[in-house]
Amino acid sequence: MRKKVLLPLVMTGLSASLTLPLLVSCGNSDKIPLRGQTTTGDSPTANTMLTEGRAYQSSGKSRKALSTYKDIVKDYPNSTAAPEALYARANMLDQQGELIKAFDAYQELLTNYQASNRYSTALKRQEHVAHAAADGVIKNSFLGMKTNIAPSNVETMLGQVRDNAPQASSAPKAQFAIGKVWQQSGNGEKSINAFRRISSDYPESPQAPEALYQIGETLILKTKKGNKNKANYDNATNIYNELIQRYPSHKRAADARKRIKSLGGQEIQRSFNVAEFYRKKGENKSAVFYYKEVLKKSKSGPLRDQASQRIAELEGQ
Repeated sequence: MRKKVLLPLVMTGLSASLTLPLLVSCGNSDKIPLRGQTTTGDSPTANTMLTEGRAYQSSGKSRKALSTYKDIVKDYPNSTAAPEALYARANMLDQQGELIKAFDAYQELLTNYQASNRYSTALKRQEHVAHAAADGVIKNSFLGMKTNIAPSNVETMLGQVRDNAPQASSAPKAQFAIGKVWQQSGNGEKSINAFRRISSDYPESPQAPEALYQIGETLILKTKKGNKNKANYDNATNIYNELIQRYPSHKRAADARKRIKSLGGQEIQRSFNVAEFYRKKGENKSAVFYYKEVLKKSKSGPLRDQASQRIAELEGQ
């Protein structure tokens, strides 16, 4: 005797929680509609369906194959065929470019079938899918095109990759990709926060010095886009100095030194420009103040010479 009852079907990853009707057996049946268990057993019916699904897939009947694989996991979640079907479904979606659906299918396998021999491969494929989604966002943002996947969804995917194996090299790599996605999407604050997490949580990773450098670059970019707050220059300088101190032999340390020198030159030019502005308005006291700032920030050079000359002229009036 079989009756229809409602059981919660909780999807993992980016999918929502659903409540769907499932058939629950009151007698003997090889259907075991209990989700979230990692123990498996043999099911002749599930094995037959798995063979059918593979036949559909081989003959190019993708929709039937995907549907069959989905039914196996739904109706026989504790069978040995379930993780095989779930991996096959995830792999098909992966190849079709259905990145979010593929990601969720891999995540369901990683969550519910940790003892499966598909686990390690699914972990790697899920990482590949998440980075493919990130690359798409970064590329489209660079080209000024609208991306099919929102940066927030990509962050969720990469965050799951990070958390699935927090001690693996994939973790800081995923975290760095989060920073790049937000950086390219124009969200400087989220980008900086993502990069900063690498230097704090994964200081020994290959991505750590590069993350610090990208924080500095993001701060400079903010000044170029109109937010010419002196604090951004100062913060960038501090970040570059931190990079030099923590990773002195890294190639980015040399780049950081060049950036600091460049920022210093920009600050001198900025002070000189402000001084000229006040001089032309006839506000000599303010002009002299900023000309003296040029002297403080420079040891030599044409701007220093001009500032000294202007000070002498204004103070002599």
